[in-house]
Amino acid sequence: MIESVVIRWSYLAHEEDFRLPLNKLVELAAIKKAKKALFDESHSLFIAKETQWLSDEWFPRLLDAGIEIIAIVFPEKTVSNIDVGQSIEKKDSTELLYREFDNIHSAVSWLSSVPIGCVN
Repeated sequence: MIESVVIRWSYLAHEEDFRLPLNKLVELAAIKKAKKALFDESHSLFIAKETQWLSDEWFPRLLDAGIEIIAIVFPEKTVSNIDVGQSIEKKDSTELLYREFDNIHSAVSWLSSVPIGCVN
């Protein structure tokens, strides 16, 4: 078991259908004082225009909520997946430990193995 906030997409969401669950995840992370987050994107893809919102608006709020460690599961490398990774990597790397996976089991295993407070 891992103590983290988790979002698992099962469809391609647009605009508010995409943003609302992610905003709720930030709220939950703050309430639960979560330090780890798991995003399972293996059954869906990001819309390219949403990566700008993720990078500029949502991601800084996720860090402000206390998230230090992120695992993202992608079905395969695509242009939008690379954009998300690059957006995350542009942020202050002392605040965040980030890794991409191609399956949920590897992501959960990695999140379980990384101790909280290992960032910095």
